[in-house]
Amino acid sequence: MANTSRADIVPTPLGLPGLPPRPHLSLVTDAFDAGSELVDDQWQERALCAQTDPEAFFPEKGGSTREAKRICLGCEVKDACLEYALANDERFGIWGGLSERERRRLKRGVI
Repeated sequence: MANTSRADIVPTPLGLPGLPPRPHLSLVTDAFDAGSELVDDQWQERALCAQTDPEAFFPEKGGSTREAKRICLGCEVKDACLEYALANDERFGIWGGLSERERRRLKRGVI
């Protein structure tokens, strides 16, 4: 076995040493990444939903999603929002202009 030091161990997003980090796979073609001006959660500060009633984005079962989706249409960070929801398996609410059902379909490749 090779002699390795703590500095030789590569941490991964899951915290498992010795394995290379997993590549980032994106279902959104023009989502923001680490090389863009918006990283991590900075996009949330520019989201239109942050300036509106949050209840529109989390309607009760059977409630309308129309208002939230209309707001998302004009949002400059819609793609970053959708990417976040997909990467974090958000199961509730409207994210990036898509409902929970639409995000599931997108992940399965149906949309």
